[in-house]
Amino acid sequence: MLQALIGMAIRLAFARRRGVARELFTTYRSTEWITDTLRLAIFSGLWLHTYGWIKLAIPILHPRLFDQQLWNLDRALCFGYSPNLFLLTIFSSPPVLRVIDATYADVFFISLTIAGIFFGSAPERRTRIAFMNSNVLLWLIGAWLYVALPALGPAYRFPEVWLPLAPLLERTQQFQRLLMSNYNAVLASLRGTPRPINILFGVAAFPSLHVAFQTLAFLWMRRLTSWGGTLFGIFALFIFIGSIVTGWHYLVDGIAGGLLAWACYAAAQRVPAIRA
Repeated sequence: MLQALIGMAIRLAFARRRGVARELFTTYRSTEWITDTLRLAIFSGLWLHTYGWIKLAIPILHPRLFDQQLWNLDRALCFGYSPNLFLLTIFSSPPVLRVIDATYADVFFISLTIAGIFFGSAPERRTRIAFMNSNVLLWLIGAWLYVALPALGPAYRFPEVWLPLAPLLERTQQFQRLLMSNYNAVLASLRGTPRPINILFGVAAFPSLHVAFQTLAFLWMRRLTSWGGTLFGIFALFIFIGSIVTGWHYLVDGIAGGLLAWACYAAAQRVPAIRA
């Protein structure tokens, strides 16, 4: 709701400069637009809640881990070389690693905020609904793919690669410790020792929904704005490389995330009202 209000203020400011603020304000005051906004806010909370619980339930639903297989697949795709080790070597300069560490999470959450502001305040009903359809598909299909092919991520499965980089990746490894502590709390609860669990701290690697969301936003923004495609294209590339360098994801996670984003974007276009 806050993102929608911020977006409304920004759009009204630009509309005032163009002399169409009254028409835009009339749209925002309409019962249909307000009702849609409330529906989007409520169901955003619902899908996030659902996504969080599916992700937490992975050790219950499918306890086997496939990290070694994903690592091997990465090497097979890259002629015997690990893309994680390759990119870590390319970006091994301490200043570069510190910049990636300091900005990776911020770029991801900034992109979430920008997309929320843009689509939450969009005056066109079809645009808002289509984006939300594709976004919900992305996160919930992604959550069930987590269950189908569980993996923790290279930083967890191969700590000997990333632990020596702790002084350069302090923020990333702090987040990774929080998520692993939460994962261990889930396992302890399964063994009959209940411990506090955070619904937002699930651990899973395949596919990379970090990359997937950036790609989805890029596809929508490229279609709707002159600046959004460039901005989210940069975000998508940075998150794709950063997720591999920091050890959150394997290369195939990012590839799968990009394909999932394209599929969800294409599915949203199948709605007749959106195609029109």
